[in-house]
Amino acid sequence: MSDATIDKLEFVKLKLPKLIPQHLIESVKGRTFTPEQFYSFQEAQKDNPYNHLYALIDEEKKIQGYLWAQVNMLDGSMFINTFSIDKQFWCKGKAIPKVCDFLKKLREKTKATRCYWCTTNEKFFLKHNFSRSKIVLMEYN
Repeated sequence: MSDATIDKLEFVKLKLPKLIPQHLIESVKGRTFTPEQFYSFQEAQKDNPYNHLYALIDEEKKIQGYLWAQVNMLDGSMFINTFSIDKQFWCKGKAIPKVCDFLKKLREKTKATRCYWCTTNEKFFLKHNFSRSKIVLMEYN
């Protein structure tokens, strides 16, 4: 797949979460919810102005990926919950600049003060100009 194909993908606001192909939800590493739970949650949140669900579509309007973000209404920080893109568009991380460009626009639109992305692949994101946050994610078992 060429970089030009990635460039032709476009983010669009999605009101019908069930349009996201199940395999894109299932491919999210570290996911703790089922596709059915995701669809149900997103359906309940569709009118929530702080919940942002976008599909990444190709020229034929086929969904090739999705991004789910939420804005904390108290402090204005944005948290990227999940991003998934079909493997044919990975191209050794070349989709990340596309996502970053979109996140800049979404941050402006939502007036988000900060943007956080939780990942299990720190080295990959550091290579793409992300920085370690001073905030540490802790897990209580």
